[in-house]
Amino acid sequence: MRNTKDLTLLLQELSALTSKPRWDKRDEKRNAFLLSAVSVLKSDPNVTLQELEQDNFNEESRASGLPTVNFGSNFLSREQRQEAMGWKELIRCGTGGNREHRDMGEGAPMLNQLGTYTGLGYFVPTSFYSQVFAAMKQQDAIFNDDDVTVIRTANGRPLPVPVADDTSINATVVAEAGTQSSVDFNFTGHAILGAFAYKSPRFVVSLEAFEDLDTSLTTVALFRKFASERLARGIAADLVTGVGTTTPLGLLTQLMQQGAPSVIAAGSSANTGGSETGSNSLGTPDFASAFKTLDPAYMQSSKIAWMMNMSTLGTLMRVNDKYGRPIIDFVNGARQILGIPIKICPSLPNISSASTPVILGDWSYWATRLVVDDNAGIAVYKEAPGLIENGNIGLRAFMRADGQLLWKGNSNGPCPFVMIQNHS
Repeated sequence: MRNTKDLTLLLQELSALTSKPRWDKRDEKRNAFLLSAVSVLKSDPNVTLQELEQDNFNEESRASGLPTVNFGSNFLSREQRQEAMGWKELIRCGTGGNREHRDMGEGAPMLNQLGTYTGLGYFVPTSFYSQVFAAMKQQDAIFNDDDVTVIRTANGRPLPVPVADDTSINATVVAEAGTQSSVDFNFTGHAILGAFAYKSPRFVVSLEAFEDLDTSLTTVALFRKFASERLARGIAADLVTGVGTTTPLGLLTQLMQQGAPSVIAAGSSANTGGSETGSNSLGTPDFASAFKTLDPAYMQSSKIAWMMNMSTLGTLMRVNDKYGRPIIDFVNGARQILGIPIKICPSLPNISSASTPVILGDWSYWATRLVVDDNAGIAVYKEAPGLIENGNIGLRAFMRADGQLLWKGNSNGPCPFVMIQNHS
């Protein structure tokens, strides 16, 4: 059957749609189309989903006084077609829904209602969120579920995460019928995750750009790409180096405040036989000292890793010992030092005097919080100076995030992290 794949796609979308607890008029219209399309595909194997989608799209365009299009050989995915229809709906300014947001000069935009998926129609497809996080993973390992503890919540209320320590209390032998005593945990407490609001710079495009189907898709893809990357860079930098006032309290700041152990670098001269010092290089003895300092219990974690930026990694890849052996090992293509994997964290500083370019640790003890609620996503602005009167529309992306070290000083037992610091 020629259109089996198309029929499968329709049934999958129909199943997803029917699972929604509430429908708006757009959902009802889409459901009617899906049922009709399923019936047509079952009765006529020569009809394709592309042809049905094109006819449906053009019918809506003609009803709105907009030009029709021909998908042609450049087949568009269901998401792309829905996204394109959403842009046309935005330009048409139809009734119903909260599609527009005024760009106010005062106040906190994140405190305003940006609209739900239903309110914005297909303007913000569900997959936008996953693509934001995919971009963040490429930017910084501190966002990656595989590398740290990522907590996603539907709201930004303070979130306490319990922490405890019982490492100083051991089991002891007791005599038969002997007296028993009770001992509490050595330490209990909690780390509190908040939610700091971030926004991308406003992106301005012309109304004409949205009237062409291909251009609208290109514009959306471009905005999604740079908006997610800008959010990632801004959030990651604060999660690593933030000072905790108007930004999150960053990883480095927390490690310093909590008294985490550190290794002062001796440099790579022991490897190379050269004149490098601990203020401008790192060598095998520095990594060995950090390895020795970290409690062995943390070495068993699946999230144990060295964290450094790409510049530091590139520098280390040029360092060999006196026998020509590199500091960096490659095991099945994965970069390692002393058998421990290396993760990239662009927000960590470069190798330089008095900096902290490398952290060894069990990264399950770092929690990154991402708030995925109705305030996350894309907002549309038209009534701002220089926009609609000039035939332009503004786009801006929003997200809330925070991070916390799940260790509260030496009273909370051995630290799960060790810093390697360059000599001043």
